[in-house]
Amino acid sequence: MAPWLAKAALATLAVTPVFIAIPYLKRNHGIDPLVFLAWYFGATAVSVAAFLAIAGRGAELAPRPLVIAAIVAIGLTLGATANGLLFQAVTLAPNPGLPPVVYATSSMIVFVLSVLLAALLPQLFVTVSSDPVRLSGIALVIAGLFLLAGGASGGAGR
Repeated sequence: MAPWLAKAALATLAVTPVFIAIPYLKRNHGIDPLVFLAWYFGATAVSVAAFLAIAGRGAELAPRPLVIAAIVAIGLTLGATANGLLFQAVTLAPNPGLPPVVYATSSMIVFVLSVLLAALLPQLFVTVSSDPVRLSGIALVIAGLFLLAGGASGGAGR
């Protein structure tokens, strides 16, 4: 198994309880999804920083100030919006598995944009492997997950 695939599979297993915990904590303890999000990502950031420090890579946490500013700007805008809406959607959906499936369609957008950006701006973006079979595979996986999660109405398979 390719290292990226193994890590992605393990990440999937690790994040699964997170999406179950969001509605559970809201229903049973009144924890707003945005409060969960703040503590969850705070703990994630501290854990990753500690891991890098222990691994002797702590200096990597301080890239050039302009790079830090760009990362922070992305987090303040796109990251906060995307994750805030996703965590709220998990508690509103008829099945907490539906919002992550919809969110995963971003992989298809990233796949297509990666191909276009690599072709249009090869000096800025690396060449990516692309073919219709890979894109079809992504589409089929997302469609399958969507159907398993109950489809658009949330009532399929009941």
